[in-house]
Amino acid sequence: MRSPCLRIALVVFAILLLHVAPCLGQDYLIIKKKDGTTQRVPLKFNPDEIETFDVETGPERGAPPAEEPEGKPLQITPGVREPRPERAPARREVEPEPAKERPKILREEPAPPVTRAPERAPAARGPISGPPASRQVGLLTVNVYRLPDNVRALPDYSAFRPEKVVTTDRVSLQPGRGDRDPAGLPENTDGMGLRIIGVFHVAGEGIFRWRVHAKDGVRLHIDDKTLIENDGIHPAASKTGFVHLAEGTHSIVLDSFNSTGQPVLQLFVTPPLGQEEIFSGSRGLVGWKEPEKPYDVLWGQVYFVPKGNYPQGPDFSRISPIGRLIAPDLDISGAQGIPGLPGRSDMIGVRYEGYFNVEGAGIFAFRLKTDNYAKLTIGKHEIVSITDGLKTDPNGKLGWAFLQKGSYPISLDYFHREGDPRLQLYVTQPEHEEKLFAPAEPLVGYAAESGKMNMIPAFVYFLKPGTRKMPNFNKMQPSGMFFAKAIDFPANRGTREFPGIPKRENWFGIRFYVKFSLSEKEEGTYKFRVVADDAARLIVGNKLVVSVDSPGAVQEKTGSIVMNAGSHEMFLDYLQGDGPSAIQLYITAPDSEEKVFAFQ
Repeated sequence: MRSPCLRIALVVFAILLLHVAPCLGQDYLIIKKKDGTTQRVPLKFNPDEIETFDVETGPERGAPPAEEPEGKPLQITPGVREPRPERAPARREVEPEPAKERPKILREEPAPPVTRAPERAPAARGPISGPPASRQVGLLTVNVYRLPDNVRALPDYSAFRPEKVVTTDRVSLQPGRGDRDPAGLPENTDGMGLRIIGVFHVAGEGIFRWRVHAKDGVRLHIDDKTLIENDGIHPAASKTGFVHLAEGTHSIVLDSFNSTGQPVLQLFVTPPLGQEEIFSGSRGLVGWKEPEKPYDVLWGQVYFVPKGNYPQGPDFSRISPIGRLIAPDLDISGAQGIPGLPGRSDMIGVRYEGYFNVEGAGIFAFRLKTDNYAKLTIGKHEIVSITDGLKTDPNGKLGWAFLQKGSYPISLDYFHREGDPRLQLYVTQPEHEEKLFAPAEPLVGYAAESGKMNMIPAFVYFLKPGTRKMPNFNKMQPSGMFFAKAIDFPANRGTREFPGIPKRENWFGIRFYVKFSLSEKEEGTYKFRVVADDAARLIVGNKLVVSVDSPGAVQEKTGSIVMNAGSHEMFLDYLQGDGPSAIQLYITAPDSEEKVFAFQ
């Protein structure tokens, strides 16, 4: 029978073993507290497995800590989460330690500090998060890996520890041609993997074209987007991608591997307005600056249209835009492509939108030229559209709009299938020559005071082709109006256009309206003579005085009417079909000579 002393010794030994055994070869997490003291928390796993840690929220301050066992380890998590309120300190003995600026994860001496695991990446085909914002802007970090011999595709580099870490400003690795950036790579590049990480700055904004020229697998991430991927073992080849970048700082991750032989890895970028160049992290990128007056330009949403034929234009509502650009005017022609969209010319759609101002009022002619499809809309009204530019007159297609003083929204949809793009928009104002449309330049019509300056108002009606009979203008809505000093547009005037109807020569009608008063001295018999091609009729009061119907020929007819003192209204209706145009009105007052009708 065992003695009581032996029993007591065994119990004491067991208690000591329970307290000491876990400490044999044990790693600790050293917690630095705000009061300057420290606390050691035993770890039950290898410290190399730690990537980051967080503190789970405990009871609110002042609450009894009965539910939390004293000395419970902190919760270690694989990812960063939202910060939580600081928990109440545990009640246990601590060892004093000199104060430091911030807590660190440490191992108990004499072991070295814990080395942080490589930054995690997603699966081979998923997007990747960019580098931390604290990384130096412009400096690219290059993690160099030694890969297994049987690797034939890009691995998940989060499962590998870098063999070496170097830095670079640019990526142009072609040792056979003397390009060795990044420098400091191993001499043996067989089975070498690279992960290049950094942040760069963009001044301005715009759509940037990226091109990776690489041998074997490569994948480019900009911010959280996988932009270019060309995996597997293959000869040196180029792949491109487009992304719209706003002003500010952006992240970049470039993964690649080299199976055997000399590596090839180059990263190029083309800004919205500029030439392609090797990407430099320190120089960053430059896009277009937002104009001081945003309403002085057209804003274009860019779409990459799926392959196909779209004679009526693609439905932009079913496609997501790749980015935006700006255009001070619309004059796109030649091999330079679409300004603001570098390096792509096939299957492109752009919706340009903006505003422009009009001073005065009048009929404005818009001439649209394109290679495939385009549609111009002002306000809610379609002005002109081209559904198959390859079969359109090379001079383009015309549309008209009657605009009064104010500001107007404008929208132009454009689709380009292949080849060199072409899109041009011109405008002709009532009393000015045609010019390239630019929203920064107001359009000028007739001033509001024109009708008060002894000028004759003329209402214009656009007619269907083939109209031969004088329409009843009383039942029609005018397409616009202009002002004339006199009704004097002879057939030999040198043009078929009327000054208030720009770029329109056929199939329209005009109603000249005059209201005047006669004194007692001016009353009497008045004679009128009308010269017209194709048709005209003069109505004074409620009486038809002159009627001319001469399609394809110039004719003149006369008529007389007695007018007493007082107010009178006069209408001169005119029809222009196709061919030459002419309309003139002469008046002979009592005891006077004939003259062209005009307000003097």
